[in-house]
Amino acid sequence: MIMKKRHLKSWVLMSLLVIMLVSVISLSAYISSKFFSSLSNDNNSYVLRDIITNTVPVVSEVDDTIKKPFVDETVTVQIGYYDSESERESQENSLILYENTYMPNSGILYGCEQPFEVLAILEGEILSIEEDEIFGTIVEIKHSNDLVSKYSSLSGVSVNVGDTVNSGEVIGTSGSNKVVSVSQNMLLFELVYKGANVNPEKYYDLKLSELG
Repeated sequence: MIMKKRHLKSWVLMSLLVIMLVSVISLSAYISSKFFSSLSNDNNSYVLRDIITNTVPVVSEVDDTIKKPFVDETVTVQIGYYDSESERESQENSLILYENTYMPNSGILYGCEQPFEVLAILEGEILSIEEDEIFGTIVEIKHSNDLVSKYSSLSGVSVNVGDTVNSGEVIGTSGSNKVVSVSQNMLLFELVYKGANVNPEKYYDLKLSELG
């Protein structure tokens, strides 16, 4: 009887070990299947979510249309651009008188009864900011396609040399100069293309790609 009891206990113990081993293996297989199934269903989004968010660039279209250096509709032309090929009367009206000397206007002199914001005509880099005894504060912006814009007679400047400005961004406020005393709110705007001054009003609303 004693031997029989010992044999029965050994058999029961062995069975329990086998059952436990099978249970552990089954549980491991179940957990593994659930894990890989979740990866498949989620399409690895938990891994790729941050990568996609941080690396996909936002494409924005750059506006390369030449705009006027202001939006205030009350701003008017005081002295136009001097065109050597225009009629004589037009040329006479485009002369600037300073200390009994007539000078051809190399840009357009705008004026207004009220102060107005001066805007960048295109995206570009602030090339220089200078103080001129006659024309006041002058801001020069370098654009692509060999184009430079100059803004003179400013009373306040909101940019620094080396800054990159966007099209339509405020760079300063209208001011005065010693050439024309019609108003305290003036802007002498010049446009230089390939090293030569051109008539700005012939370039407004053109795209850089359209310049000859």
